[in-house]
Amino acid sequence: MIDPNDVTDPARSGRQLEEFLLFCIVVAGKNADQQARKLEEFLLGNKPFAFIRSMGARGGLEERLRRVKLGKYRLLGESFSRLACAGLDLRKCSWETLTQFPGIGIKTAKFFVLHSRPGEMHGVLDTHVLAWMRDRLASAGARRPDVPKHSPQDRAAYSFWETVYFGLALARAGEKGGEPAGPVNWAQVDLDLWKERRAL
Repeated sequence: MIDPNDVTDPARSGRQLEEFLLFCIVVAGKNADQQARKLEEFLLGNKPFAFIRSMGARGGLEERLRRVKLGKYRLLGESFSRLACAGLDLRKCSWETLTQFPGIGIKTAKFFVLHSRPGEMHGVLDTHVLAWMRDRLASAGARRPDVPKHSPQDRAAYSFWETVYFGLALARAGEKGGEPAGPVNWAQVDLDLWKERRAL
């Protein structure tokens, strides 16, 4: 089962990568702990994509999604089916490629890549991060921080706010103890910030 408090693992097996990608999709806008349990119940220990393909052939995918109450049944059914049949190399495919599948926006694709590959630099602009950015800008004296409340879907807007995020995160690291000794572990930055904000 995916542990939402410990999602970073660049050494996942192919099976684990499939499960993690499905988790990235089902967790969007939902409670991470609940969705992880529901996904575990959905998969029943099976190889994720092979299991989905077998259900698709029998027409039982949407019924199974409903049985475990994963939500967004039609969207998840289409997304899971297309991913399971796509033959993607989940170790190498770009985040841009992932956004071609239903249910995977920029934020979800970057979340998957950031937490499944070493040395990646991506900003996962979820509601927790965006709220933190608003707070940081407000405390720095910005009159009305216009940070969006939801993850931007436009690539240019996402890129702009991602750059702002990197700057704010680096400034925060400097406040906590100076310049980093080596490359920034952006996956750890993201996870630490998520844990901090979800506790509020």
